[in-house]
Amino acid sequence: MQSDGAQSVVAELMSLARDDEARLSAAKDRLARAQEELTDAQSAYDSASVRAEVSQRVAGGAQELLPGDTAGADYNGADQSATDAPTSAGGSSPGPGRTRPTLAGEILGFVRGQGRAVRRAEIAEHLRRNRPDLKPTGLGPELTERVRAGMLARTGPGMYDLPARVGEGGDEQQTP
Repeated sequence: MQSDGAQSVVAELMSLARDDEARLSAAKDRLARAQEELTDAQSAYDSASVRAEVSQRVAGGAQELLPGDTAGADYNGADQSATDAPTSAGGSSPGPGRTRPTLAGEILGFVRGQGRAVRRAEIAEHLRRNRPDLKPTGLGPELTERVRAGMLARTGPGMYDLPARVGEGGDEQQTP
């Protein structure tokens, strides 16, 4: 009798073990599919990231070629700090076939990349460290011209930001 009870328990345990084995197999399959999906998603993200960066660079470069007030205006309101970093950080060269930003482009790229209003002294320090080829004597007139053109906003004495950010919540104090 005891043997029949033991065999019944063992049979039940074997049934549970088979169920657990089937669940483990299903979980392994699901994990493999999820890993494939993650790999595909990462690949799609990497591709989109590279394409977006290249598109931003091309659009920014084309925009800089336009004459007049449109040269520094943000073409779609997007933050382009990522696209300005390679050309302005650490004084690195811009890459084959691309010229370095002008003084105006360097200023706008720096302000855009900060994500906040910046002091004139911060801009001057950035230029001194990263673009020694640009003369700092042109900074004041260039800032004034960018404010007049509507590409920068003077938010206070010696403080500058992008007009779009000023309009989002700050008090704009433009002075000609």
